[in-house]
This record gives sequence, C-alpha cells and structure tokens, in this order.
Amino acid sequence: MNRLIAVFLLGSATMLSGPALAKCGDSPKPGVDWSGCEKKLIVISGSDMTGAKLTGANLTSTDLSGSRLQDAVLDEANLTYTSLKGAVMTGVSMHKTFGVRTNMSGVDASGGDLAYIEFYRGNFSGANFSGADLSRAGLPRADFTGANLSSANLAKIDVIRGAFDNADLTNANLTNAIVARASFKGARLAGSDWSGAYLYRTDLEGLDMSGVKGLTTAQVALACGNDATKLPDGVSAPEKWFCED
Repeated sequence: MNRLIAVFLLGSATMLSGPALAKCGDSPKPGVDWSGCEKKLIVISGSDMTGAKLTGANLTSTDLSGSRLQDAVLDEANLTYTSLKGAVMTGVSMHKTFGVRTNMSGVDASGGDLAYIEFYRGNFSGANFSGADLSRAGLPRADFTGANLSSANLAKIDVIRGAFDNADLTNANLTNAIVARASFKGARLAGSDWSGAYLYRTDLEGLDMSGVKGLTTAQVALACGNDATKLPDGVSAPEKWFCED
C-alpha cells in the first residue's frame, strides 16, 4: 500500500511539474508565462511580450531592448545587467524587482508600479516614468538624466548620489525622499513636494526651486547651492552654503 501511495504521489508531482517546466521553454510572445524561469544570457530584443508574466524570473544579462512589455508583470524579477533600453513598458508591474547596472534608458514605463524596486547604478536616463509609482525604491547612484518623472510618486525613495540633471519632476512627490549628494542641474521642479526630503550635500546650484512645496530653511541648510539658486517664498538660503569652501 505504501508503495502504491508513493507511486501515485510521484506521478502526481510529475503531472504538476510538467507544465510548469514546459512554460519556461515557450518562445517570447504576448502573455507568455515565464514566472520563476531561468532566462539568463539570451538575446530577445524587439520581442512582443505584452502582458507577459515574469514574476521571479531570472533575466540576468538578457537583452530585451526595444521590446514591448505593456502591462507585463516583472515582480521580484532579477534584472542584473539586463538591457531594457527603449522598451515600451506602460502599465508594467515591477514590485520589488531588483538588479545591478540594469539598463532602462529610454523606456516608457509611464503609469507603472515600481514600488520597492532595488537597483544599484541603474540607468534610467531619458526614460518616461510620468505618473509611475516608485515609492520606497532603493536606487543608489541611479541615473535619471533627462528622465520624465512628472507626477511620479517618489515618496521615501532612496537615490543617494543619484543624477536628475535636466529631468522633469514637475508635480512629483518627493516627500521624505533621500536624495543626499544627488544632482538636479537644470531639472524642472514646479509643483513638486519636498516635505521631509533629506538634502545632505544635494547639488542645488543654479536650480529654480521657487515653485516647489514643503521645502524648509532647515533642509536647505544641508544642501549645496549658490547665489543663482532660487528658493520658495519663506525659505532662506544659508549665510554660507554647506559645500562652500
């Protein structure tokens, strides 16, 4: 009897695992389910993977540049050294996705859910994150040069030593954001909320912050600015900026 039970259980396990393994062999296509699959070191640039399910997939060093990933789910996927350059990712879900030196330059991830993502030295230059949720993201040394972050939720984001030069942050939510030692040269900030943001040695030189909300004199006292830095009414520049010799 015990042997029959063991055979039955083994057969059931094979039946259950068979389709799960088979999906990993599927070609890239709309709606493909690669959840938990090993998809490292492959070149599938320009693929149409609209609505794909990639939860927990290992996409290390895979080339997905120029692909269509609208409404795809990449929650908790590994995107280390992955290239998504120029991909269309509107409405994407990347909750708790992580990676090192991931290339998302030029992507369109507007309206996406990228809360709690963890990327070290990620390249997001020229990307469109308008209206996206990047709250509580850990993005040290991230490059958002020229990116569109208008109306994006950046609350409690950690972008220490990040680059936001020439980025559009109009109406963005930066409440309690950590942007220490980050650069905002030429950034557009009108309507953005900086309540509680940590600005230790943040580069505000020449920056027009006259239209931002929530900024205080105490926050500015830790930042690096100059005579060309424009502050909101009621916020005073320090007698000597923090980074001045």
